[in-house]
Amino acid sequence: MTRRRNTAAFTFLAWASFACAFIAMFIGIYTLEEPLSVKGYYAVAALYLTMSAFVLQKTIRDNQEDAPTGKRRNTGAFTFLSWAAFGTALVAMFIGICNLNQPLSVQGYYAVCALFLTMSSFVLQKTVRDNKEDDDLIVSVPSEPHE
Repeated sequence: MTRRRNTAAFTFLAWASFACAFIAMFIGIYTLEEPLSVKGYYAVAALYLTMSAFVLQKTIRDNQEDAPTGKRRNTGAFTFLSWAAFGTALVAMFIGICNLNQPLSVQGYYAVCALFLTMSSFVLQKTVRDNKEDDDLIVSVPSEPHE
């Protein structure tokens, strides 16, 4: 019997938390009482933050897995760009939140959503990759003929 790294419950939690964070962020953006250009800024920043978190987590894991072999899947430039994109996205989101002309409770909502979205993106990317690798490792054993 092959042991899986992630239970079905953990996989569900990863997907559910990502979906909740993503939906909460975009409901907040939709209901924000600001001009469309401001809403667009937050929407793009949220998407950028999400995608850069996925790419950064993949890059870090690839580089750690490749370290013993001496040959990396990701170039130094790609690794740098992954970190730079994630840092830029995080800073852009929080600069926007700090400059939002709304009460602190509204700013806090967006900050928590941004952090939740970031964390759930990392967890979801890891879970999906673990599950795919585990599926690839499961070897189907032919059943013995019964006599």
